[in-house]
Amino acid sequence: MSRNVIICTLVTLFGCSDNQYMTSKTSEEIYTELKANNFETIDLSELGGHDWTKVCFLGPYNEMSEKALGFNWQISEYTDVLKSDGHNVIIFATGSQVIEYVIHSRGRGDFW
Repeated sequence: MSRNVIICTLVTLFGCSDNQYMTSKTSEEIYTELKANNFETIDLSELGGHDWTKVCFLGPYNEMSEKALGFNWQISEYTDVLKSDGHNVIIFATGSQVIEYVIHSRGRGDFW
């Protein structure tokens, strides 16, 4: 295989990703649930593990996770995707800890 073909293949594989993050299993499950319900409703009870007691949604440019959660946890320490319009972060938490956070592309369901 020629060097140019290899370079083009790598650019195609990595250069076209959505802010270069991999879609998580939970994000895929959210998208599947949204599609099944015509993007009108979603049942989160089976997502994000079983220990969470609240879920918080952070939209683009909203990095105030500590205020939303009610305890010290900074989303900016884990991802910078909220610095653009393309993503929401969904946080499954208890009263004192994050169980899971999900980077979810707004193109696959927007939670504004």
